[in-house]
Amino acid sequence: MSGLVGTAGALTAALVVAAVALTVARMLRGPGTADRAVALDLLGMIAVSGCALLALGIGNIALLDIGLGLGLVGFISAIAVAGLMARAPQREVRERDAERVAREEDTPR
Repeated sequence: MSGLVGTAGALTAALVVAAVALTVARMLRGPGTADRAVALDLLGMIAVSGCALLALGIGNIALLDIGLGLGLVGFISAIAVAGLMARAPQREVRERDAERVAREEDTPR
């Protein structure tokens, strides 16, 4: 590789590592299930870009097929998680409604 391509590859690898660190921090911090699901989907897309970067670095195009597979699996899993989240009742909404009902029962009429 030439000097410019090697420098660009090293810079891109550093950015991918930084993106992974920030995404993992977001997954751990939350605050909700949707935030964690989006962070997990983003982590899959970062893995795809990591496979492409590695394929460029070592010159093996078979890694692009692995990246394509990761992208397809990530897309299907994102759809599955979104479907599960749409069907599941929201815990925060139920808790907030329970608190509101309790306050209404405590107030004299």
